[in-house]
Amino acid sequence: MDPHAGADASALPAGCRIKEYEIERTLGGGGFGLTYLAHDRNLNLQVALKEYYPGDLAARGADHAVRVRGGGADGGDGDAAERYQWGLERFLDEARALATFRHRSIVRVLRYFRDNGTAYIVMEYETGEPLKRWVPHNAPLSQRALLSILNPLLDGLEQVHQAGFLHRDIKPDNIYVRADGTPVLLDFGSARRVSTNQDFTNIVSPGFAPFEQYHSQGHEGPWTDLYSIGAVLYWMATGRKPLESAARVKTDSMPGAAALGNAAVHGADLLRAIEWAMRSDEAARPQSVAEFREAIRSCAAVDTGMSVPVGGRGGGAASGQSVTGPSGTSSTPTRRNLLGTVLALDLVAPGGRAPDELKDLRRMFAELVASALRAIPDDQRATASTPDGLAVCFMGDPEEALKSGLLVRDLLTGRHGRALGVRVGLHMGPVRLIPDTAGRLQVMGDGINVAQRVMDFAQPNQVLVSRAYYDVVSRITDDAADTFSYLGPHEDRHGRVHELYAAHPAQRASTTRREGPSTGYSMTIPARPALLTGDEVLEVETELARHIGPMARMLVRKESARSATLAELAQALAAHLDTPPQREAFMKALREALPRKGF
Repeated sequence: MDPHAGADASALPAGCRIKEYEIERTLGGGGFGLTYLAHDRNLNLQVALKEYYPGDLAARGADHAVRVRGGGADGGDGDAAERYQWGLERFLDEARALATFRHRSIVRVLRYFRDNGTAYIVMEYETGEPLKRWVPHNAPLSQRALLSILNPLLDGLEQVHQAGFLHRDIKPDNIYVRADGTPVLLDFGSARRVSTNQDFTNIVSPGFAPFEQYHSQGHEGPWTDLYSIGAVLYWMATGRKPLESAARVKTDSMPGAAALGNAAVHGADLLRAIEWAMRSDEAARPQSVAEFREAIRSCAAVDTGMSVPVGGRGGGAASGQSVTGPSGTSSTPTRRNLLGTVLALDLVAPGGRAPDELKDLRRMFAELVASALRAIPDDQRATASTPDGLAVCFMGDPEEALKSGLLVRDLLTGRHGRALGVRVGLHMGPVRLIPDTAGRLQVMGDGINVAQRVMDFAQPNQVLVSRAYYDVVSRITDDAADTFSYLGPHEDRHGRVHELYAAHPAQRASTTRREGPSTGYSMTIPARPALLTGDEVLEVETELARHIGPMARMLVRKESARSATLAELAQALAAHLDTPPQREAFMKALREALPRKGF
């Protein structure tokens, strides 16, 4: 049974008003609450509105008010009302705890109130995706990627602990990765003040909760949250969900992070720190965030930034520019010829600005591009300054280039509105990477030239792609018709004609799919909706990503629309793996993670 089915049926409908907040849609639900995307009509902004709604105790009336259920197996009206009220007070405790925190890595509470027979928490609405989905979409993860999530979370968690609270439910579902790649810790519903004479409620997330949370008299403290942090890192580094801590107390059969992880990629110090944080005995773990941070200090000293050259309008040719390639590598760059996806970007600012102000704007733009590219592995991209701004050559999944271009645009407009804009061009073509005498890479080739000429046709905040790029992407994804609009041929100042497509964020699946001009004809055929969704499909995608990386997302999306069962989906995906041992390892992992699914 879909766990969200009941939640959706009982959720507030779109258009419903709770004080000044108008419901737009349901974002999610669990056993004790529902979360909505709402519009604050007073401040004219979107917020996340969390409603206390324990489905086993409460029901919604015709007036949308929440009322305690009567009678039944729960022990009658009095018992249900008492349990409902107890949960309501815990819900408000969460609001009060969150309201005391002011950190970018902790979800910010704007207000909380009682109404409608229940209570609500108003929070800032963050765009991005849960860590549970972000990881398979960006696998395999480098040490830099792990630290980009870990370090901000440690900073935020330290503030929680210093305020006298524990989170007590840190897991991939409760960590959100914003569109700019920064993490934020959500769901403080289990948070409690640290008190030596207080019995904690038994809160357990199997695999991510330490043993002391399995019984009400467990000795909990900052080390409790650090176990969960270590478990999340274990999952991110190894691709495996940790064994339940209760099963590790007497005999620990779980392979260590150092045994499963890649020391050359993640670093031996980081893997050892993960194992330290996950020790069964709470006294043997790091006792504070500061202790754990010290254990990974050598990892944090590694350069995890990305230097992006800021180009001016003069000097240099577009066919050969200095470039920032894979960072943190000690080997000398080698000459490479490849078919790459080139993303060309140009900042658009109103005229009349002083040279120093323009220089500062371009530096800001370069930093914003670096932020948007943070999730792309260093060895899968190279960034160059050009006379018209910046160019990024992607050597992996071509869809990542489009995703990055749209993200740069959205980040810029989100921060600066209409005051600044960006023109974006995408092309797939031949590129040559050549090291110069200083060991830096230069990007050369027609791929950059064409990408820039495609960009030249773009209006501010418009993303244009070439026919070559469209032809490739339309053959590896089923929703190209919903993502691109054909604009026809355009001639550049050199007399070269380019067939252009305008890109826009993917829309909800329509009832038809149109084959565009690249096939030479147009027709309308039924579009089959995706039959499989949810956490089980995500488990399949996560396991596939361990074998093929970011391409897993595309293949799962494509094959899930053709598969009637989870077993059919798994078999279809296994066929994409190169060797029988890979296919068997993939299926074996699924049988262990999802028993009784017919694998």
